[in-house]
Amino acid sequence: ALTSALQEWRLRLALTLLTPLKEVTMKLRIACDDLANMLGRLQGFLLPPRNSLSQACSNVHLRVDESGDLHLSATDLQITFHGTLKVKDQEPGEALVDGKRLYAMVKQLPAEEVTLALGAQGDGDEALSLRSGRSTMSLLCTDVQEFPELPSTDGLELFTVQGTTLSSLFERTLFSVSTDEARPNLNGVLFMSRGDNVLRAVSTDGYRLTMSERQETAEGADLPTFEGVLVPRKGAQELKKLLEQYPEVELGTSDQNIVVRTSDFTVHVRLLSERYPPYEEVIPKSNNHRYLIQRQTFLNALKRMNLVGEERLHRVTFDFQGGELLLESANANLGKVDERVELLEGSADAEMQIFFSSLYVMDVLNTIKSDVIEVHLGGTSTTPAIFKDPAWPQDVFIVVPLRS
Repeated sequence: ALTSALQEWRLRLALTLLTPLKEVTMKLRIACDDLANMLGRLQGFLLPPRNSLSQACSNVHLRVDESGDLHLSATDLQITFHGTLKVKDQEPGEALVDGKRLYAMVKQLPAEEVTLALGAQGDGDEALSLRSGRSTMSLLCTDVQEFPELPSTDGLELFTVQGTTLSSLFERTLFSVSTDEARPNLNGVLFMSRGDNVLRAVSTDGYRLTMSERQETAEGADLPTFEGVLVPRKGAQELKKLLEQYPEVELGTSDQNIVVRTSDFTVHVRLLSERYPPYEEVIPKSNNHRYLIQRQTFLNALKRMNLVGEERLHRVTFDFQGGELLLESANANLGKVDERVELLEGSADAEMQIFFSSLYVMDVLNTIKSDVIEVHLGGTSTTPAIFKDPAWPQDVFIVVPLRS
């Protein structure tokens, strides 16, 4: 039996060696840094390969065209990335390979350039080879037919905006997006163009509300007005990361997608179809008690309050006493922390005691970067507080008090 099995193995080996390799159907040469940078950008668009549905969406689609462009695409079916790079010594073709492993391989290559080539292994499976310096790696390919069809920008009106403006709007509002899947209408950032080239972003989780506005100043900008579209949290996160380095980008919206196009990539984000609540009704209109506090001092004091927090939200007493703010956090099983924070000159003298989640207030303080923060309180301990950034007075950060 052993002899028979050995003979069969030798026969298969001989047939394999005699079988000609498929002709290379895709080839290119590119700088490792350029390829790694583009692959790094699309990592957030890949799904983990947990099932057959996500298997293709854990891969990056590579396509080389006749003009010497390498197209890299990734999607999780809700957000889609399509990037383009110039390559050398190209032969047209396409491949579908594991996106995270390809990125990891390219980052470890020893030389400045890498040659990618698609060919067949001895067993007939296609593989993408990477050759750089004296190093050679390969990745097995998936059938390109399994990659989903990507959305198109054909017929979509695009207008110019600052990428940094979009990144800032999403950065200011992401922290207060709801993570409660039972409230899908709060699982994204409401984004709109109000007219007069003003862009607005809004988010709320029911306990906090953030509204940020920016006057668009891109050269030649003339933004059309559009009603709010609901950008899902993950899409807003990826746009925030990708656009902060781009002075100008093109932006467009349709019934189903928001599209952002730069000089080297395009992102499609499928919009949420839920109806956003009437957020403007939540913004207090008569918070006349104004306090100025040094932001970093305030933030550090709140961090110390959390050392004995006993609740999930870390309830803290905020006692405004003329020129000082007394903070107190108590835990019957651990102990107590209290601290006095100086209120800056020009602060209101009105005394007020109110209870907040220190975590919610800290999120605001970490988002605002100014040295000083404004706190606007109403006449009761149940009125939501308004936090403001002196550098961006049009932005509003609202935190709802906890019950006494």
